Amino acid sequence: MAVDVEMLWLEVLDAQDEDDRDEMCRLSDDIIEADPTHADAWWMRAKLELPSEGFPSLVEVSRCLRSCRKVVEFDPDNRRAWWRGGQILVEELGMLEEALEWWESKRKVSPGDPESLIEQIAILADLGQYKEAARRLEVLNNQAGDPMLTDQMLRAARLSTIVRKAALREEKKLFKPWDRDHDGWKDIEFQKNRKPANDQMTFLMMAGPLVMAEVLLWNSFEFSGSQLIPMIGGFLLVLVTVLVGVKWSKALTMKMNRPAFNVVRAVDVEMSSGRKCFPDSWRSGKLYQALLKFRTPAFRDRLEIIVDTDEQLPKSWKPHIPEMTEVDLGHFEEE
Repeated sequence: MAVDVEMLWLEVLDAQDEDDRDEMCRLSDDIIEADPTHADAWWMRAKLELPSEGFPSLVEVSRCLRSCRKVVEFDPDNRRAWWRGGQILVEELGMLEEALEWWESKRKVSPGDPESLIEQIAILADLGQYKEAARRLEVLNNQAGDPMLTDQMLRAARLSTIVRKAALREEKKLFKPWDRDHDGWKDIEFQKNRKPANDQMTFLMMAGPLVMAEVLLWNSFEFSGSQLIPMIGGFLLVLVTVLVGVKWSKALTMKMNRPAFNVVRAVDVEMSSGRKCFPDSWRSGKLYQALLKFRTPAFRDRLEIIVDTDEQLPKSWKPHIPEMTEVDLGHFEEE
């Protein structure tokens, strides 16, 4: 007897209204078994693989990614599945090179959508591939595709600032974890037992005493006539000091945290390549442990597997960056 897929799908929607996840899972599986190309059922399955509360496990995100791959195979226009798959590859699994391929596939499907290029630029910046990031940023700025949403414009602007600043630095200063003789490793070794610096604490340590001294000194002066002008003058003096202090403290914190940024990049390379490059004896240090807390449980579990596998990153390793697909936007607009 043939299975009525459409009737089952209506039952899935009823179960969704009742928030019956077990029934939704069972019915979605029945639909997929009857029609393996049913994109909506695969998308429902992808959402159900993740817990309703808390962080997903490594197994759960892997299953969700598998379902997302099925969704975009049978329904390439499902933007939510593309985004979810890309988010899992980067944030949960740390598979940056595969994420680049993922978004390149999305770009082939929707060449005018800026989302793919924005995500690729962010990934390339994480890997320290600023020249390639700048090239794709130029394509993003020049392509006549879909207009960017507000959040996309803000993110593109932030990425443009990061890439532009990195381009001004000397090539040798950009940390490359696959180069075992790079000076960045010495910075990490020097700071390995110190936690990352904090913007607020740096500001308090630097500007706090100066503001207090200004207030005490200002109050020691005797002003004749109206008290309004001295009050405004004191307020402006403190305000300028705070604003300058915030700017300087951020710059100082960025400089102090350079070893922390190097650790993040080294871990990203390990996760992307599936090979170790970070010294095991440094992993117990305060710097590494403090930064690891910001990662998701699935990310940490996969990193632990990579460390336990004990396969070293080859000296000749380089990030695999897919070629940017050349697309004819005019052709798609005509269609």
